[in-house]
Amino acid sequence: MSAASRGAARRLVVEADGGSRGNPGVAGYGALVRDPSTGRILVELAEPLGTASNNVAEYSGLLAGLRAVLDIDAGASVRVKMDSKLVVEQMSGRWKIKHEDMRRLALEARELCTEISRAGGSVDFEWIPREKNKDADALSNDAMDGRSVHRVLAAEGAEAATAGSEAASATASLAAAATTPTSSGAGPLRLLLVQAPLEAAATPRIVAAVRRLVGPGARVVGSDELLATHVAADLASALEVDASTSRQWSGEAPGEGADERVLTAYRSLVTDGGTVVAVTSRRGVLSVLSDVLATPADRFWAVATAPGSLSAVEVWEDGSASVAFTNRTDHLA
Repeated sequence: MSAASRGAARRLVVEADGGSRGNPGVAGYGALVRDPSTGRILVELAEPLGTASNNVAEYSGLLAGLRAVLDIDAGASVRVKMDSKLVVEQMSGRWKIKHEDMRRLALEARELCTEISRAGGSVDFEWIPREKNKDADALSNDAMDGRSVHRVLAAEGAEAATAGSEAASATASLAAAATTPTSSGAGPLRLLLVQAPLEAAATPRIVAAVRRLVGPGARVVGSDELLATHVAADLASALEVDASTSRQWSGEAPGEGADERVLTAYRSLVTDGGTVVAVTSRRGVLSVLSDVLATPADRFWAVATAPGSLSAVEVWEDGSASVAFTNRTDHLA
């Protein structure tokens, strides 16, 4: 039940930031959702973005914060606080948006605001000085350092058991799952998606990055496309398992949008559970992400992913799922 349906709308504050070391350069965003009545942080998020500009990173932080609000209470009364004058003025309609990347991101943010409004909530924007945005700034610096954060605080001082955490915790989670036997349907699926690179020279860096995230024993599956097969074979050797490749993971089934063959293969993994590394195409990666995020068909290609990038999905025994991170490319630098 939304706050609107209960009467007075719940109040939430989004604090967001983003940065780029080089502009464009190594970029990342940070966002959090706070209960203004208690000051307690409900959700903390951070994600590396690869190479991007400051403005893209700041908008990405805003998008992450608004999506978190939709997960908490779509009918909330939301105050967005950011130290980016550009984003606040553009989203408030006082400044024109000239750059195409900014226009696309602003449109996506407005769609999220509209979704909140339709649920009975509201969104307004407030510029704050940088010194009052330290929590979001710290998260964005974590992201630029290559760390992902998805921390959901279920109760005062307690983290939700199904929430992601900083990259170190995510690494431990993936590694532990890889060495823990699970029976069919008895455990969660932790799926690391590897987008096939454009050239074989990137393979050793991909293998090293995956090896840091998962332990020996993780299953390796992938496309039967030549380079993807080689990547899968090298990953399997590093993880001391055999690779299983098939056309199902190629992402080349006829039609637009999500590839049904990839979805069939993915859902089979959900049934089995455990830790799996899947080497696939960009369409294959987006097919899984769109299934988890329930992405509308016209937004299928909206998520940025790069050749050789890593994305991670977790699916729990009750059927709930989350995207731990997307488009991690720091290993390719």
